Amino acid sequence: MKTTKKKVFCAVLFSLLALIYFVIPADAQDFKIRGRLHMDAFYGINDADAFSNGFNNRRARMGMNGQINEKWDGRIEVDFADGGVSPNDFRLRRSFDHGGRLWLGQFKVPQGLNELTSSNEITFIERSAQSNIFTDSRRIGIAYQYFLGAFGLKSMVYGRALGQIDYFENDIPLGAAFRGVFFPEVRDGNLHVGASVAYEDLRDNNKVRFSDRPEARDSKGGRIRFVDARIDNAESTLKTGLELLYLNGPFSIEGEYLRAAVSRKQDNSSALFGYHVQTSYILTGESRSYSGGYLGTVTPTGDAGAWEVAMRYSYVYLNDAGIMGGEQSNITMGLNHYVTSKFRFMCNVILVNLDYFDERPLLGLLRAQYNF
Repeated sequence: MKTTKKKVFCAVLFSLLALIYFVIPADAQDFKIRGRLHMDAFYGINDADAFSNGFNNRRARMGMNGQINEKWDGRIEVDFADGGVSPNDFRLRRSFDHGGRLWLGQFKVPQGLNELTSSNEITFIERSAQSNIFTDSRRIGIAYQYFLGAFGLKSMVYGRALGQIDYFENDIPLGAAFRGVFFPEVRDGNLHVGASVAYEDLRDNNKVRFSDRPEARDSKGGRIRFVDARIDNAESTLKTGLELLYLNGPFSIEGEYLRAAVSRKQDNSSALFGYHVQTSYILTGESRSYSGGYLGTVTPTGDAGAWEVAMRYSYVYLNDAGIMGGEQSNITMGLNHYVTSKFRFMCNVILVNLDYFDERPLLGLLRAQYNF
């Protein structure tokens, strides 16, 4: 039954894409096909018996992106990784003469620099643990974004994600988020300071879960979760975040802190948190692009491509007020080779440290990725 639904969904999606691309007059709209392919290989180097070595198709996305008219643009994108079908960005966006933008549909909630950086452009193969655990990723909602000089803001009101139509029994959760950024030029480099807050009234859905894999997915898609906090009597969540980034030529350093306070019925509230610090250096001298609160990619200047080395430390603490979700810290070493700005190879070695586990898994991860 599920397979049939997926086939029907795929058929409808591609029919819609074909209709937009071939039938609607070119002078009315200008849409282009977009996609990405991320292919991984996982190997447990030491203390990794719980993991499955082998290959994993991490992302396989197809969609369309383009201009509807001079004011409106749109995007449709679906992920087909490993036989699953999941919607990603399904949104419309309107630009105003004063520089603001209105967003409608499903897109990312404005919280977390690491989360808001595209998976095509993140420095490491997986995002940091606290980013995966605490940010809400994509939701259906309405947002407004505005930039004035070196200041920018984005606010959003949102509900559920696409595909969750049968997940909630009655009223769906309702949330509101705000992110502000300041990005002046400092000593020939770019400084980024950001802060965000996201409040969600869980309404009739009183269960929340905060969990993550050890910043790597094995050949079975990453079923191993060492940190996992499940809260059954939750009423609301309040998530706050701080971001700091400095870019100067081939050098970059980044830090991010996220905290989730969970209000619980007839019980003490719980506060869980995590952070990461990372640095990278591009050996061939190129710089990572940055614009208006968002990180971009690296564009090689020579035929041999660009080479980057990177290191990250991350920490998450999911124990508080009777909630025992675990404590985890990771050290990740990375090496990236950018063949072009849209084609690269990545290598990560991850040392996982757990508060309750005598062993320290050492994991290896390779990726080949391409986007267009």
